[in-house]
Amino acid sequence: MDELMKLLGTIVLAAFLRTAWNGDAYMACVVDNRPVDSQVQWLVQNYNTGTNIPISTDTDTQNAFKYQIDKPAANNWRLKIQNIQESDMALYICRVQLGGQQNANDSRMIYVVQKPQIVDIFTSSDTTKQEGDRVELRCNASGIPTPMITWHMAGGGILPTGGREWTSPTIIIPRVTREHRGDYKCIAKNEAGEDVRRIYLSVKFAPSVTVHQYRKQVFQAPGYSRTLTCEAKGHPVPSEAEILWFKGGSSLVDSNKFIKESYFGSNYVMMKLTVRDITEADYGDYKCYAENSQGNGENTVTLSRSDKFVDDRELFRESSGGSIIVFSITTLVMLLGTALLHLC
Repeated sequence: MDELMKLLGTIVLAAFLRTAWNGDAYMACVVDNRPVDSQVQWLVQNYNTGTNIPISTDTDTQNAFKYQIDKPAANNWRLKIQNIQESDMALYICRVQLGGQQNANDSRMIYVVQKPQIVDIFTSSDTTKQEGDRVELRCNASGIPTPMITWHMAGGGILPTGGREWTSPTIIIPRVTREHRGDYKCIAKNEAGEDVRRIYLSVKFAPSVTVHQYRKQVFQAPGYSRTLTCEAKGHPVPSEAEILWFKGGSSLVDSNKFIKESYFGSNYVMMKLTVRDITEADYGDYKCYAENSQGNGENTVTLSRSDKFVDDRELFRESSGGSIIVFSITTLVMLLGTALLHLC
């Protein structure tokens, strides 16, 4: 028996004919030296019972909607199986009656493959949880053979399960944290292909307000302005109305003395307070405060007196007693140039 290999999507491998789901499959039965009056039959073997069910005799078929027989040559009885489904995966037999109980047989197994398709109803969509909640992300797919499900973090990050890959239809996080938020990629794969789904896990958490080490204490001389900076990370991101600055227990409002600014990112807000025309009364601790539906957070920036003007654009500063060492961008460039000259 020779298989016809002209049909797109049909692959011949030894005793198997691999056929794509919903496609058509062709098998040719070439009979030489056929006895006079003997008939060529096609049969399919029932998978559960092992009994042979007739498909055709000569060119007449039992089910013309499913099977067709044509004869490309006088000795060739070619079977066409239309609209292949999983139920068509079976052993197909070409048989020639030789008289009495004798016959000649050849057979091929049809193996049906179907590209994976992720099933929406059994697969998680983008999910939002509160920090501390239990999270179960699901990914299920149809396909023949049954697809293997693997998970990855988009961008190659580490999964909550540990490692960069997890093989299972589900990912379970007993207590989700803000570090678990991100884009989870589910891949359903088998020999026929793959399907991919991205599921974004968003985690709600109370703001965490931080101040960079070199900004915890800032200096300025009287009569000048100075900007204080804090960063609040939280989800939802605190709104403008949920961002406050305090000094001595009193909330500060925009005025000729104080200018408040907020710069928003995906999960954070940069909070800035500019103190103008500084007087002795303006020195001290300033509290930056942010809140959202999950809670609140705060931190402190200290504005200290300097004997000379300090530029807001300076990169590094350190204090030792009452003295201040300042390195500006210009100074750093000059120092770097001098060092390079000495190396040449």
